[in-house]
Amino acid sequence: MDDRRGRGTQSSRVCVFGLLLSSSAVGCMSMPQTMSCPRGQQRHDGQCVPTSSLVFERCLESFRKTGETREQGVDTEISAQVRGQGGTLRRERKDTQKAEYDGLPEQMMSDAIVECRRQEQQQRTMEVERAWAAAEEANAQAHDAVARARAAERAQRRAEEAVARQEQANLSLVEQLEVATTALADRSEALEQQRTLLVERHPCTAQAWDGCGEQALEAKRAGDYVRAHAMYRQSCEGGSVESCGNWGVMYEHGLGTDVDLFEARRLYEEACDEGSGHACTNLGLLYEEGRGVGRDPDEAAEHYAIACDAGQMRGCGRLGRLVGSGLLEPEGHPPAVQLLTMACDGDYPRACLWVGDREILGLDEARSPEQAAHHFRHACERDVPQACLKLGQLHELGDGVSEDPGQAGQLYRQACEAGEPRGCAAAERLSRYGESELNTESIGAAPPHTGY
Repeated sequence: MDDRRGRGTQSSRVCVFGLLLSSSAVGCMSMPQTMSCPRGQQRHDGQCVPTSSLVFERCLESFRKTGETREQGVDTEISAQVRGQGGTLRRERKDTQKAEYDGLPEQMMSDAIVECRRQEQQQRTMEVERAWAAAEEANAQAHDAVARARAAERAQRRAEEAVARQEQANLSLVEQLEVATTALADRSEALEQQRTLLVERHPCTAQAWDGCGEQALEAKRAGDYVRAHAMYRQSCEGGSVESCGNWGVMYEHGLGTDVDLFEARRLYEEACDEGSGHACTNLGLLYEEGRGVGRDPDEAAEHYAIACDAGQMRGCGRLGRLVGSGLLEPEGHPPAVQLLTMACDGDYPRACLWVGDREILGLDEARSPEQAAHHFRHACERDVPQACLKLGQLHELGDGVSEDPGQAGQLYRQACEAGEPRGCAAAERLSRYGESELNTESIGAAPPHTGY
């Protein structure tokens, strides 16, 4: 086997085993095996040679079919140009005749192949250089991409660290806020306690005007009229309508100042217009008695009605007494007994005295000393000395209640101690004449209704 065949083909022995009838036959034969060429080569004449490129083929084609021949002394120059690459072949001519070139002589084929291989190699070198340049550019881009990716990764890591720090800061802020909220709540509670204490002790300083008015009332009851006036001024000017009305009482009765009915009326009107039933009642009393203003029962009744509608039982009682006096037209107001009973049940005890008077005299229905005794007792127990006196008279005479001079004397003394002079006189009379003489004088005598 020659060297060329050895490089191009390999032989192998193939053995066939089989059964023919009853005998065995064994046969072997050699078969040639074609080898494939490496990448970039092709088989030519049993050998692997580099694959001709398009540049090489076009170059040979150019030398074969195109060319330019001109007389240059004894030389002939043949040139070929392929894709911007040129080559020139020269050959010596034996004659000096000018001849038209129409092909490539065989003796110049090897030179043409060498030239075309040179052009092919040059093209491949350029392509390799371009490939390397492209690879380097791609590699640079890849490096840039990797650098950008790493930068992005670092940025993301920094962002994550920043988020973690922010979350930690937020947690710290939340904790600080909770501590501050707790401290603020404690502070608010302490301030509220201090304000409560301030309102209790110094309501005028705390601008708690109703409380300031209550302290002014306490000062008035204690006889500290200068302090009461100062506090009433503050609370009234601060917006406490009840304080304005109570301040008017001090001017009406000359407490800590001269009697000034004009100022009292002004304060009563201001407080009444702002909804103070107490002030409306006081203003109505000025009109009823004609003090500081002309006497006007209708004007008095109007202010009493306003106070009564506002739930001020004193106003209801005063209106009932005024209606019962006959000074008003009865059609424009509820019956006197209805107003007085409502005021008595509404804890205005003087109305109990007045309704008891009407029941003793039978002004509304039949005379009822039993019911009158009930109302007198209710008023007496609530510090109305006139009611104690009248209940004592009923017990002294046995009118509607049991006859009991001892109980009568006790009630007279109670009225006396509360400032009712008639109670003092009645108690002295009982103690001087004795029980038996009193009973003898009282036999057949009519009940002492005078003064009811």
